[in-house]
This record gives sequence, structure tokens and C-alpha cells, in this order.
Amino acid sequence: MAQFSYTQIKKSQINELISKLSLYYGCNLEFLKEYHFYVNNKGKVHISKINLNELEIDRVNSIGLYFGTYHDENRFRLSLEGTKFIKPTKNFIVLNKKSLNTYLSGENLFKEEVEKIDFSDNCPFLIVQYENENLGCMNIKDNMLLTYMSKTRKLDFNKLF
Repeated sequence: MAQFSYTQIKKSQINELISKLSLYYGCNLEFLKEYHFYVNNKGKVHISKINLNELEIDRVNSIGLYFGTYHDENRFRLSLEGTKFIKPTKNFIVLNKKSLNTYLSGENLFKEEVEKIDFSDNCPFLIVQYENENLGCMNIKDNMLLTYMSKTRKLDFNKLF
């Protein structure tokens, strides 16, 4: 049997996560039950159509698609790739051109800098959109929108233009 640094998540936990995400973002995510969910010791969740426990491989560095991260038992933040599965009807932020550049630079934003915020309940993370494309998640703290973009994805516009 293969040795993974990932553990397969139980069906009951998957159902709970899917239910929370559906509630937070006002969309049906039942199709996610077709995937196998795996978590590592840092709380990062990957999903795959293939059950990796059935494969005969020695080592896996990365499984399927990085879906998101558990910050604690109640807070799950979707990755950029994870947000692509969601068509939110609530709890999202719409960026304008200027705030898009700020976001892509990995900087935090103020509420006044974005085009639209829909924050209808206690959703821990809001999906970031620009021209109907999901770009990741942000968190609201006081009047700030905190970005979680990884260093490898941040753009330095001074070097680009």
C-alpha cells in the first residue's frame, strides 16, 4: 500500500464541508461528492477523481487539485483553483481594474477600493471576482480586506511594465 503525507477525509467530513460551502456561497455543490478529498498535516486539502489509496505508488508529493485550507475546524479557505468550482450568489467581492492590480500584487485592500461587496452572513472568507472570474478568497477584518495570495502568484508590476 502507498505511503502518503495525505490522509483521505471521511465522507461525513466531506458532506459537512460541502454543506457549509453551499450555504456560505448560495450554490449547489453536490457534484463535489464525486471527488476524493485528502488533507495533509498542515490542513491543505486536495481533491482527485482517482482514489489514490488504490494505487501502488511509493510516494506522492501532490495530489490532484489543491482545493483549499482548513484554518481551524470552522474556517475553510478555498484556493484559487477551488474557487473555480463555485458560482457564488452571495459572499463575494467584485474588483475594479485598479483594485485588481492591488490584489494581484498581493496587497490588502480597503472596502472603499472595491466595486462591490456582498457579505450577507458570517462567512469566514469571501470569493474575489473580476469580470465574472473567481481569483481566490479574502477575509474582512475591520475595514480591511486581507489577501491570501501565495508569494509565487504575486505580481510585481514595477518589473512587468
